[in-house]
Amino acid sequence: MSTSDHEIAIHATPKSTQTATTTIPTTTALSKESPLRFRALDSFKYRLGGTNTRRNVVMSELSEQVPEVPLDWYFEHLLPPLPAGIDTEEIVTSLKESGVITNNKWAAIVEHPRLDKRHEDDVYPGLEKIFKDIIAAGKTQNSELEQQFALKLTPGVEATSERDSTTKPDGHFTSLEEAARLERAGEKPSVYNVWDSHEFKKDNEGVTHAMDKCVSQLVYDMQQIMALDPCRRFTFGTSIMNRSFRLWFCCRGAFLTAKPFDFMSEPEKLVHVFISLAFSSRTDAGWDPSMACILPASPTGKRQYKIRVGDKAYITTKMLSDNAADSPIGRATRVWLVRDEDGPSDSRYVLKDVWVDSERQTEDEIRSALLKDVEEKCGSDARAIVEKHLLTPVAFEKLHIGAIVDDTTQLIMRGGSMPKTLDHLKLIVLQQSGLSTRSQVSITENPVDNVFSGTRARYFRYGDTARCSPRATSRFHYRIVFLECATTMYDEKHLGNVLGALTDVTEALRWIHKSHWVHRDISGGNVYWYDCKAKGLEGENRGLLGDLEFAKVRTPSATHEVRTGTFNFMASEVIAGRYLVRFTSNSDLEDPAQIIGTGSIVNLPPFAFNPLHDMESIWWILVYLLYFNDDKQNVADADLADSRAAKALKLFNQEGQTLDRQQFLQNSDELTVERTCLPLSFKFVLAIARAFAAKLHAGYRNFEANLTLVDERPFEIHDYLVKALGLGRDNPQVNSIELVGVTRPQKRKIDDAESCYNGDTSNKKKARQAFPMH
Repeated sequence: MSTSDHEIAIHATPKSTQTATTTIPTTTALSKESPLRFRALDSFKYRLGGTNTRRNVVMSELSEQVPEVPLDWYFEHLLPPLPAGIDTEEIVTSLKESGVITNNKWAAIVEHPRLDKRHEDDVYPGLEKIFKDIIAAGKTQNSELEQQFALKLTPGVEATSERDSTTKPDGHFTSLEEAARLERAGEKPSVYNVWDSHEFKKDNEGVTHAMDKCVSQLVYDMQQIMALDPCRRFTFGTSIMNRSFRLWFCCRGAFLTAKPFDFMSEPEKLVHVFISLAFSSRTDAGWDPSMACILPASPTGKRQYKIRVGDKAYITTKMLSDNAADSPIGRATRVWLVRDEDGPSDSRYVLKDVWVDSERQTEDEIRSALLKDVEEKCGSDARAIVEKHLLTPVAFEKLHIGAIVDDTTQLIMRGGSMPKTLDHLKLIVLQQSGLSTRSQVSITENPVDNVFSGTRARYFRYGDTARCSPRATSRFHYRIVFLECATTMYDEKHLGNVLGALTDVTEALRWIHKSHWVHRDISGGNVYWYDCKAKGLEGENRGLLGDLEFAKVRTPSATHEVRTGTFNFMASEVIAGRYLVRFTSNSDLEDPAQIIGTGSIVNLPPFAFNPLHDMESIWWILVYLLYFNDDKQNVADADLADSRAAKALKLFNQEGQTLDRQQFLQNSDELTVERTCLPLSFKFVLAIARAFAAKLHAGYRNFEANLTLVDERPFEIHDYLVKALGLGRDNPQVNSIELVGVTRPQKRKIDDAESCYNGDTSNKKKARQAFPMH
C-alpha cells in the first residue's frame, strides 16, 4: 500500500543481559487464582518521575524480560515482506563490486566500532550512506520500487510531542518528507513520525552496563511511540552494539526481540532489513489506516484525529482518557469526545478505541445479550429501565485491515504461533548509583505510589514460573461510539448529581442482578451523570453505567474465576479473592467431631463475583468522592485536610490493604464527621453512607452464612439502597453543595539526583495536584 493510499496528515485551514529458556504460550489464559499486580505505568513514580525512572518503570511493566525469537521467525512474521523481484544475495554481490563492501566489511563504518576512540555518535553515521547504497542497489533490481521511508540519524536530539516526552533515539526510520526536513539545522524529529527507533553503543552486548543502558533507552523509545501516538498499531526498534544488530517489536499483544546478527559479516541480513523497511507501506510500518491526523492550524494548537467507525468518520475534539495506552502491552483504551464529520458542527459523541482479548465478546454484543436476558427474566419494563441507564451505542466495529480483522497475532504477526520454547532476554532495572542489578520480581510486590487514580488490576498465578515470563496475547482492535456525552463521577462537581447518578445506576443494577448478571468493573470512571438539559438536548437527566466489557452471567463454577475491577472501587473480597464475611465458620462448631468427622463439614465453594460486590463498588465511589473533595463553600483547613489524607491513604492505595477496607465497611458507625475528618456539610451524606454500609454488610452476612456452589438466592438490598441514595438526591442542602478537589502535602520529588545515565539530573517536574481524578 503506498503512502498516497492513506493520508499522512490533514492540514487544518486556519480560522480568522543474560538469557534463559522459557515456554511462551501464544495466547494468554488468565489465571483462576491470581494475586493482584497493577500496571507499573500507572504509578506515581512513572507519572512524576524523570526519564531514568520512567525507563525503569517501563522495564518493570514488562516483568523485566522479553521473548527472544529466532531471526528467521522475525523476518517471516514481523518484518514487512520484501518487495517483489528483490534478491538480497545479488544486491550484496553488486555492493561488493561497487566498493560499498570491501574486505568483507562495510566501507562506511570501521570494522570494529568498539576499538574506535571516537564517541558512538561519530562512529555510526556511516549507516545512512550504507542505507542509501542498499536502496540504490534495490532500485536497480526493480526500477518500479517506490521508496517510502528513509533512515535518519539524530543522536542526542529530543523527539518532540504534545505530551511530556524526553526520548532521544540515536536514529530512526521516517518519511522522506520528514527526513528532508531534518536535514535543516535546528530541526527536531517528531515522535509522531519516528518508527523503528535506533540506539547505538560501541561496546559488545556482553558488556553489561552498556547493554543495559542501550536496551533501556530503546525500550523506552518504543514505549513512548505507542503511548503518545494513537495512530500506531505497532512499532519496531533496532539496537546496535559494536557489530551486533538486534531487532525489536512491540504491539498491544507482545513486546519481543530477535536473536542478533553480525551486520558486518552477514551483510545480506542488513540488506534484507533495510529493503523491507524502506519500501514498506505505512500500514506495514504500524500506522492505522482508519485514523488520520489533522495537524493544528497554529503552533499552540492541538492535534486532532479523523477516525473511521463503520461507514462514518468522526473528528476528535477532546481527549477524555488515554492513560491505559501508556502500557506497551494491554488494552490501550483511549476515549475521545468527537463530532460526526458529516453532522452538525455542535454534535457530540464519545468514541472508545480499545484492543480486546480475542476470546472476549465486544461491548455491543455484551450489551445486547444483557438486555435480552433482562427482558426474558424480568419483563419489558425492567429492560426499559436498564436500557435507559446504559450508554447508547450509535456505531461500533471490529477494525479490519483489508478483509482481515486487525488482530495482534493473526494479522499483525501474520498468523505466526510463537515458538513453544524461547530464550528470554532479561531487562535490567538500573539503580540510582549507576550500578545495575537484576531485580527479582516478587509475587506480592506492587507499585505503591499510585494511590489516587483508577487503575485496572492485572493478575498472575501464585507459584507459577510463568508469573515472571513474558507472554504473547491475541487481541483485536475495536471501536464503539456512544450517543451520550456524560460526566464521570470523577468530574461531576454537584453532590446532588453524584447521588442522583448512583441512585439511577443502583436501580439499573437491581434488574441486571435479578437477571443473574454482574458488571464486575464499576468505578468512578464508568458511572456518569448525563445532564442533557444543560446541553439543550431532549430527554431526562439521569445516571448512566458504562464499560460492560467484563459483565457476565453468574454461572456455577468449580474453580475460582478471574478477578476484575478498578482497584479503588473493588469490593474487599474481590481484592482478597476469598470470602471475608462469614456468619458461621468451622471454628464456631462446639463439637470437634463435627470438624474431624467426614461429611459433616461442607467446604466453601470457590470464590465468585456476586451482586453484593457490584454494590460495594457503588459505595466505594461515594466514599472516594467524599474523601477527595471539599465543599467549595466550606473548604477544610490544612490540618483537617492532612488528617483526611492520612485516612484516605489507608483505604485507597494499591498495596492491597484489604483488611483496612473491610474494617472500614464493617464499622459503619464510625462514619461520622469527627472520625472521617470530612466537612460538616457532608454530614447528611455520611449518614447515607452509614446506612448503605450497614445494609451491605448485613447482606454479606446473610449470603455467606450458607454458601453453596449453585447459589441463586436473591440479593434484596437494592430497594433499600435506592431509597437511601434518593434521600440525598432530594435533599436541598445536599443539592447546594459544589465539590472542589482537595490537595495533599507534596510528595518528595522523584529522582532529585538521578545518576544512572551520564549523571542526568533532568527531572524538573512539579508535583501535580493531589488526588488526581484520572
